[in-house]
Amino acid sequence: MQDEHEKSRRGRRGIRRQDLVDAALEMLAAEGEQNFSVRKLATVVGVDGMTILHHFRSREGLMRAVADAMVAGLDIERPKGAWREILLEVAQRYRGLAEKYPKAFHIVTRYQTSGPADFELGEMVYSALLDAGFNEVDAADYGMALFTLAIGFGVVEVGGMLNPCTPEELAEIEALDPRLFPVTRKMGPVFAQDESDRVFEILLGSFLDGIERALSAAKR
Repeated sequence: MQDEHEKSRRGRRGIRRQDLVDAALEMLAAEGEQNFSVRKLATVVGVDGMTILHHFRSREGLMRAVADAMVAGLDIERPKGAWREILLEVAQRYRGLAEKYPKAFHIVTRYQTSGPADFELGEMVYSALLDAGFNEVDAADYGMALFTLAIGFGVVEVGGMLNPCTPEELAEIEALDPRLFPVTRKMGPVFAQDESDRVFEILLGSFLDGIERALSAAKR
């Protein structure tokens, strides 16, 4: 009996780093960061807080690892297609990730690089832009612009900004002074529709078309 007890204790102390990351992401996805703490995570996984700090050095180190785990969850194999297809796939996957982790997705906005998965994704994007014809400076700028667009859209969408107007909000629009807000009142029914897919297509399409124009100009 004592041997079993000792084995159990050794198992808890020897918990894998990835197990802690997975447990933290699950907790953050369910409860949000405002309700998360290293102490609560330690209680859930059955270790003391120092064990977690041993793996990550700090809470921020743990958050960075969680961000990288989410990036790894994009599950994008390095494709062989054209640069436009690659960038489109990355943006679409980020949008899906935001929908999967609405309470935790904002964590990926905190770090320029979160770790191994992030470096792999960056290698894919920057290589595609270099192969398309950009120099290193432009590839870096347009790559960061892509990540800003894709991640920013995800944050805005799960935050609720793109939700259709509620009946209460629509009533507020209809109550506006028609002399001051004729256009807003006229467009009220449009704001009550779900236009998030269309907005995503406009943003991403305009961005990718802009890259096309920049590449054409660089080749002249």
